Amino acid sequence: MRNAIDIYQALKVFNKIVECGEKHKAENGYNSRYHLCGLQAETGFDGYTITLSDGRTSLNIYFHNKYQFDYPDNEAFENFMRRFGDVIKHTVQ
Repeated sequence: MRNAIDIYQALKVFNKIVECGEKHKAENGYNSRYHLCGLQAETGFDGYTITLSDGRTSLNIYFHNKYQFDYPDNEAFENFMRRFGDVIKHTVQ
């Protein structure tokens, strides 16, 4: 099943997580991961790929705004999308 997403909204969520989230060192030692509202954001080693994840569902956004979801079931996907809304509503404290 193909899930449609507003890619620009996803990029805004990524940007907000990076700007407002908690920074953690990635396992590879090169990149950083950012956490906010149950989502984590990170970039690929090439800088052209970004990933948003909540542990069960991940969204990879590639060059030219192509994207791919990976999730075990619809409940996990819906929970992931609710977290998008949480990030959008998040205000800096």
